[in-house]
Amino acid sequence: MINVSTNLITRKLNSLNVSAPVAASNSVVDSRNSQPSFGDNLLANYLNNQAVINSATVQKTTPVTEVKAPEKPYKNNLRDLFLTNNAKILAIIPRTFNAKDKDGNEIIQGNEEHGTLKNAVDRLDEVKAEGFNTLHVLPINPPGASNAMGTAGSVYAPADMLKIDPVLLDKNDSRSDREQFKSFVDECHKRGLRVMVDMPSCASYDLYNARPELMAHERNGLAKTPQGWFDIRMFQPWEDEGIRTLNPELLEYHRKFVDMMIDAGVDGIRADVARAKPVEFWDIIIPYSRKRDPEFAWLAETYTYEDASPQANMPYDRPEDSLRAGFDAYYGQYHIFNEWNTASQLHDYVIDNLNMSYRVEKGKSLIGSFATHDDISPMFHGGEVYCNLTSGLEVTLPMLNPYFVDGFQSGDWYSYDYRGKSSSETMTDNHDLTVHQGKLDIFNLSRKPGGDKPQIGKFMTECFKLRDKYNDVLTRGSYIVLDKKKDKLDQVIAFARHRQGRTLLVIANKNVNRDVACKIEVPSLKADQKLVNLLPSYGKESQFQVSQGEVSVNLGPGRIHVFEIDTPYIERYSKNVYKQH
Repeated sequence: MINVSTNLITRKLNSLNVSAPVAASNSVVDSRNSQPSFGDNLLANYLNNQAVINSATVQKTTPVTEVKAPEKPYKNNLRDLFLTNNAKILAIIPRTFNAKDKDGNEIIQGNEEHGTLKNAVDRLDEVKAEGFNTLHVLPINPPGASNAMGTAGSVYAPADMLKIDPVLLDKNDSRSDREQFKSFVDECHKRGLRVMVDMPSCASYDLYNARPELMAHERNGLAKTPQGWFDIRMFQPWEDEGIRTLNPELLEYHRKFVDMMIDAGVDGIRADVARAKPVEFWDIIIPYSRKRDPEFAWLAETYTYEDASPQANMPYDRPEDSLRAGFDAYYGQYHIFNEWNTASQLHDYVIDNLNMSYRVEKGKSLIGSFATHDDISPMFHGGEVYCNLTSGLEVTLPMLNPYFVDGFQSGDWYSYDYRGKSSSETMTDNHDLTVHQGKLDIFNLSRKPGGDKPQIGKFMTECFKLRDKYNDVLTRGSYIVLDKKKDKLDQVIAFARHRQGRTLLVIANKNVNRDVACKIEVPSLKADQKLVNLLPSYGKESQFQVSQGEVSVNLGPGRIHVFEIDTPYIERYSKNVYKQH
C-alpha cells in the first residue's frame, strides 16, 4: 500500500470540508476477487466510508406502475461479461452518434442537429439488433475551449469531469444534466445494453486554470503536457512524489466522478491512458467503486509501450500492471494487425496473452479491437475485405471481447481533413501533431460518421451470431495453432478452437491483395470430412480439398472461413495447444 502521512492527509481532508472517517472494515471483498487491504490508510478509509454512505443512492431498477406487472430490476453484469469474454462492445461519440448532417458535408453546423442524449435513444434498437450488448460512451464532459483541438475541442481535454457536455442536453427538457444522462442510461438498460463511460486521463487548459492543485507542472513551472498533445495538460498524482504519497484532491475529484457514474446507473469505466496514474491510485479508486457496486467493471487502455507515460516514474506500461491493479480487462494490440507482416505475429501475440493469463487472477480478459477511436478506419487497410476479415477474427480468437467503433458497420472512412474546417484560433491549425497526425476526425465532434457499405455491418452481425451459437467453444475453448506446408510468406492464419469434443476450424488469408495457397495439418481430421463455411461469403471464393489429417487450401484475398469439424481428439494429437486461465 501507499505511504501516507496521517497529519498531511488529515490537513488535506479538512481543506476539502470532509470529516475524518469512522472505523471501517480493513478490506473490500468481492465474490470473485479479493481487493487490497485499506489498513490504516486514512484517505482510503475515507473513500471506503464514502462508498458505504453513497451505495444507497444507486438506482438500477425500473419503476413499477400500478398498471404493469413488476419488471425484473436491472442488474449490472458487465464485469462478469468481461471475465467470461462475453462483452460485445460498440464505441460511440455522443455528439456524432445520431447527428443530423442535412447537407452531407460531414460537418454538423448551423441549424443541423448534434447528437444528443435524447436522440441517441433512437439508435439503440439498431445497436441491439446488430448484436452488441455494451455501449462504450466516449467522454460526456464538456471539452475545454482554450487552445482546443479542432473545431469543437477534444473530449479528452475536459473542462470539468463532473459536468455533462451542454451540447448533449435537450434544451427543452427541464431536468438536470445528470438526470438527462441517467435517463439515457436507463433506456440502454431497458434494451439489455450495458453502459461503459470513458474517464479522461488529462484535463484542458480551462481545468488547469480552475483547479491548479490537480495539475502537474514542469520544473520551469509550466503545465506538464504529454508527448504529442498540445491541447491537454496532465493531472498530478502525487502530494509527495518522493515517498509516493497520493494527491488527496485528485483522489477526491475522481471519487466524485465515479459516484456520478454509479448514481446514473453506469456499469463500468474505461480508463483512458491508465498508465497516466500510478498503481497506488487504482488500488484505492477501483475498490471504492466495488464497494458501491460489486459488478462495476474497469477497462484499462494499456499497451506494451511506454513512450506516452506522463510521469518519469510511472510503472512500465504492461497489461499485467493494470490487471494486478484491479482492472478486469485491457486493450489488446490488435489495432496494429495491419502492421504485422505474418500470421505467426498474430499467433505469437495471442499465445503471449494466454500465457500471461496464468500470471494474473483467473478470468482477466482483453478488448480485441482491430481499430480503436484513436485509429484511422479499417477501410484504409483493405476496404470491405479487411473489415470482414477482422470481424471474423474478433469473434473466433480466445481471451477476447469484440470491440467496434461506430461507423465501422457502414464502412465509414474515418479520415477527415479537419484543416481548413477548424477555427483559425485552434492549436492544431498551426502544429503537426506527433501522435494523431491525420487521424483527428474522431476528435472533431462536429463530424457525422457515414459510409455506403452496410454489408460490412451485416457480416459483423453474422459473426456475432456465430459467437453466440458456439459460445462455449469460442469463449472457453483451447487455442490450437495448426502447422502449415508451402506457405513461404506465412500469410495463412490457421487455428482450431476446441472444447469438450467440439471443434471449430478457422482458416484465413491475412493478405488482402492476393490469393494464397498452402496445406494445413489438422490432426485426427478424416478424409470424408465435409467443410461447410459458417460465415457468409464475400470477395473472391476459396477452394478446399480434404485428405486424412490435412486440408489443401487456395484462399481468396482476405477471406476467413469457419468450419465445424469432427475431431474430438484433436488436442491429444496436436503439438501447439494453449488455454486461458
